[in-house]
Amino acid sequence: MNIYSTSVLFRSLIYKRSNLCCSIRIFSSKNDINKEIDSRIKIQDYDVNKVSKDDLNWRWSVNDENKEYFKSLRLFYTDSNNVEIVKALQTPLDLSFSGIKNWLTRKNKQREISEQTYNPERNEVLGNELAAAHFVVFRGGAVKFHGDDKWIKADEYKNYNLPEYYVRNKYIEAIDCSDTDIYYEGLQNFRDVKHLKWLSLNDCQDIDDWCIDTICAAHYKTLVYLDLRNCRNITERGLTALWKMKKLKLLFLDDVIRSTEFEMTVLLLQEQLPQLEIRVGEFAEDD
Repeated sequence: MNIYSTSVLFRSLIYKRSNLCCSIRIFSSKNDINKEIDSRIKIQDYDVNKVSKDDLNWRWSVNDENKEYFKSLRLFYTDSNNVEIVKALQTPLDLSFSGIKNWLTRKNKQREISEQTYNPERNEVLGNELAAAHFVVFRGGAVKFHGDDKWIKADEYKNYNLPEYYVRNKYIEAIDCSDTDIYYEGLQNFRDVKHLKWLSLNDCQDIDDWCIDTICAAHYKTLVYLDLRNCRNITERGLTALWKMKKLKLLFLDDVIRSTEFEMTVLLLQEQLPQLEIRVGEFAEDD
């Protein structure tokens, strides 16, 4: 740096310092500062009734602010990501044979749950009824439509005969999910089936009280037959949700004396629904 540039830099610093000193007002005491602030701020009483919709435009939710982020990266993001990462970091690494086997089992379960999540695009193409039929039959279940006595089920090569496009006036009457891996997320695919009368969840090990509540909320107006045998995760809490199913006539259970609470719930359910017949046992004849 030469002498000329040093001189120019020194002059600019002096000029800025002089402007800064002119803009600062020196107060003699703290009271003068408070008086100055009070004179410049106009305090208004807050009234909720005077707040307009435009005054609340600054309120944005996290999802609204990051809408583009969620659109582009939603494929790689789930609400439980942070919890899973923290849990994985706090869990000791188990490289034994049983540890690896359990890890693979959990991963397969997570993948199956993700695949069973409700897919609105599938319903737009096939309609609610056929979309649910494809969902059930593809996973080893069977369906029957109104006006047709034939059950539709996949063969040993997973081939089955179902329309691949929307067909009008085709409604599911019965769904058989016996011995299939149906999770709570998968039941969301049945929520728009409007004329379901017959449902079997026999030997579905992942059906629990939350699943029963979902079924009752979606089909309490139409369901007549319900098979809940070998569903060990269903407790008396799940049975209490059946009281709203006014058309239910036949309920299958494998054991009603597993606990005092369960037995009492069954008795109260029969009292609440006089038309309901509860059959117990593995070898009960289906109607």
